[in-house]
Amino acid sequence: MAMTTSVLPKDKASNILRMVSKLVDFLFVLIPAIFIPYPVGVLLGFLYTIVHDGIFDGRSLGKRIFGLKVVMIAEDGTVKPCDYRQSIIRNATLGLASFFAIIPFWGWILLVLLGPPLLTLEIYLMFRDPKGNRLGDVMADTHVVQIK
Repeated sequence: MAMTTSVLPKDKASNILRMVSKLVDFLFVLIPAIFIPYPVGVLLGFLYTIVHDGIFDGRSLGKRIFGLKVVMIAEDGTVKPCDYRQSIIRNATLGLASFFAIIPFWGWILLVLLGPPLLTLEIYLMFRDPKGNRLGDVMADTHVVQIK
C-alpha cells in the first residue's frame, strides 16, 4: 500500500543520480530485448519503460538502487508515490521512442532518429528547470526526490 504524506520531500534528487538510475533501468529494458526472443523481449522492455516508475511505491529498479523516488502531489495537497497512470504519462516521450523498437527495420530507424533528440530534450529540461523536472515530470505533475 502506498504511503501518503502531507509535505513534499525537500530533497530534490541529483540530476546525475537520476541519469545513472535511468541507465540502470535501460539495462532492464535491454536485457529482455536481447535474451528473450523477438518480439516478446522488446515488448517487455517497452512495457517496463512506460510503467517502471509506478512499481515499488514510485521507485523503478534503478531508483531503488540509488535512493530516488517519483512522487506526485494529489488534489488535496498530499504527496503520494507515482502510480501507474502517472508513470505512463511521465514516460510517454521515452516510451514512444522505445515503442518503435518493436517494429523491424523502419521502426528501428525511427528509434535512432527520434530517441536521441527526445532524450537530449529530457536531459536539457531536467538541468534547466529549477525543480529538476523533465518534460515527463511536467506532463504528469511529478517530482523525483532523494529519499536516502
